[in-house]
Amino acid sequence: MYIERSLQRIVVLDGYSEDGVVERLRQAAVAAVILASDWHHALTLAAEPGSVVLLGDLFFPVPEQCPAPVVHLTRQTDSEPLPAGVVDSIHCEVGVTELLRCLRYAHDRQQMLSALARAATDDPLTGCINRQMLQDRLKHSMQRALRANQPLAVMVLDLDNFSHVNDTLGHAAGDAIIRQVADRLRGVLRATDTVGRIGSDEFSVIVEEYLNAANLMHIVKKIVATLSEPFGVGSDSLLLGSSLGIATYPEAGQSVDSLLLHASVAVQQAKDQPGCSYHFYDERINRQANTQIEFEAQLREALHSNELELHYQPRVDLRSGKIVGVEGLIRWRHPVRGFLAPDEFIPLAEETGLIIPMGYWVIARACHDLRTLQRRGIALNVAVNMSFRQFLDSRLLPTVQRLIQKTGIDPRMLEFELTETAVMQHPEQVQQTMAGMTRQGLRFSLDDFGTGFSSFVHLHSLPINLLKLDRSFVRGIVDCPADRKLVAAMIEMGHSLGLEVVAEGVEARAQMECLRELGCDQIQGFFISPALPFVELCYFVDAYSMGREDALRPPEKKLVAQLAGCRSN
Repeated sequence: MYIERSLQRIVVLDGYSEDGVVERLRQAAVAAVILASDWHHALTLAAEPGSVVLLGDLFFPVPEQCPAPVVHLTRQTDSEPLPAGVVDSIHCEVGVTELLRCLRYAHDRQQMLSALARAATDDPLTGCINRQMLQDRLKHSMQRALRANQPLAVMVLDLDNFSHVNDTLGHAAGDAIIRQVADRLRGVLRATDTVGRIGSDEFSVIVEEYLNAANLMHIVKKIVATLSEPFGVGSDSLLLGSSLGIATYPEAGQSVDSLLLHASVAVQQAKDQPGCSYHFYDERINRQANTQIEFEAQLREALHSNELELHYQPRVDLRSGKIVGVEGLIRWRHPVRGFLAPDEFIPLAEETGLIIPMGYWVIARACHDLRTLQRRGIALNVAVNMSFRQFLDSRLLPTVQRLIQKTGIDPRMLEFELTETAVMQHPEQVQQTMAGMTRQGLRFSLDDFGTGFSSFVHLHSLPINLLKLDRSFVRGIVDCPADRKLVAAMIEMGHSLGLEVVAEGVEARAQMECLRELGCDQIQGFFISPALPFVELCYFVDAYSMGREDALRPPEKKLVAQLAGCRSN
């Protein structure tokens, strides 16, 4: 780090002694005054920080490697242009006060120019070079590696969860850790390696001429080892994870931008491992990342290009055999890949935040279709899945209220499905939001019940109308007594809470009959129907009411006796 220095040394290089310049400066006792015999001697003396060279006419030109500012001590009375390498000029007969003022100006000017140069190239906190300078160094390193046919590697280092340090311990502690990271990197790297700070908690390292992969691995492991040690924060110590990504030239890229980008891609792969870890760039992984970026752009476009559709899967009441509700399931009609199921794009939507605008599209579409059903005299509950991120969005309640008012639907027929895992996160906030929506007449169901960790007490406190048993429990209900007992217990618990129970994933009549015997209220699955586009749903409901209801009503006693094995003991 840069430390400002005052004028410490005046190196006089002048062939005239009768002017008394040296004696006058020494009498002023402001700085050490040393008389040099030639430029070789002067350059050695001027290498000391805080030096200024006072140069007479006989010693021009000024060497380019002169480290200190040079003031020309002239004996000419006429004004003349400054010679090359000189920052100022002063007459030899001026008073000592004016002479010192001129020397201080030359020194301070040099200090200011040096500080500006450092600000353009160095990180003030660590003394490492900054991103711009590192990119310039990397460019020249690549050129040297190409000419000499030598290996070159670029590393990007990221501290894991560093923002948590600033948030909990303060920015002063965070700065102290950043300085320690820089010091540790400089301590384990060679003099020929370059360390740069390229972000808040990001560093980059350029490693040249490491000869072979084994030597590079040795350097990588030294970095990982030193960063695995605790960091001192005041009187305490703190362990931090870090992720190191490595990209080699020319295999991982042939430009500055591509090398740094691919090292950053490798960092993200390293983050999948705990603690201090490293990862070498893999082109295959990069192709996957690029594909995901393209897929995300396509998904954003789908929201605006009418490529999304809402299909509906019917829910049947086991007592009456009638369709009493439907679940809206989103689909993507991709222009190239065809029809995509939710599990092919919902995880990406969750990751990128697109799940929130997508969720509002689903709600709006469901309200529109529910209005159509009501106008046709079809009384069905319409349920839609809601992500936890959207459920916590402050715009949810006013948006739903506006859609209800706009479409004129009966809010009691609109149902929102939340997963068991979601309602267990921030339970107080979840309960508050649910209470506000139930006051509007909206209904809630708990989806995938049995796969989370909700407690009996917590379920009892939530305004839930239905429990939906996950399909994984229904799958083995016919052949596995343990599954039947588990489903029976879950149905009994739901009924004890005053809730209706819906079984998902019913694909066979035998499953349906077992669920009926266990007291399940409703079923949903391919045995009834797959999810259908809205127009097909309307036709299906009409056709179903003409004969399928009778087929799903409770069987006669003889068949019930045959299925007695499905009863829960």
